[in-house]
Amino acid sequence: MVGHGQFRKAAGEVPGAGSRNPRAPRRAHRPGCPFCLIVRGRAPATVLREWPETIAIRPRHGGVTDGHVLVIPKVHVADVAEDPSVSATTMLRAAELAAEAGDCNVITSRGPSATQTVRHLHLHLVPRADGDGLLLPWTTARPAER
Repeated sequence: MVGHGQFRKAAGEVPGAGSRNPRAPRRAHRPGCPFCLIVRGRAPATVLREWPETIAIRPRHGGVTDGHVLVIPKVHVADVAEDPSVSATTMLRAAELAAEAGDCNVITSRGPSATQTVRHLHLHLVPRADGDGLLLPWTTARPAER
């Protein structure tokens, strides 16, 4: 298993060396971003919950399981690494929903190689049930361990 320091080194960072790429100024909204359009009320969405800094919506095509929710910050942040404080607040809101959902996956992706298709931070909250047949890419079908 790769330790935290090894992961950072493998990713091109040296722990304690400071940021090589200072964070660009964050824009409240990005033109053409589908989630920014939803946040601004310029694109349709089923909003399930709203907080001052975050919204929870139903995925446009229904999601992968019943109850699938996207949790999205209201400011434009491209991915989980761009602004850790926005990411943490978005995870806080996803965790609040997860507490109500029971068994679930809470997932985000960063970059196209990691299957990120919309360049605006969003967390998927996917309710799960035994035998639902939904596998994550790194899992195999096997009975639940008890």
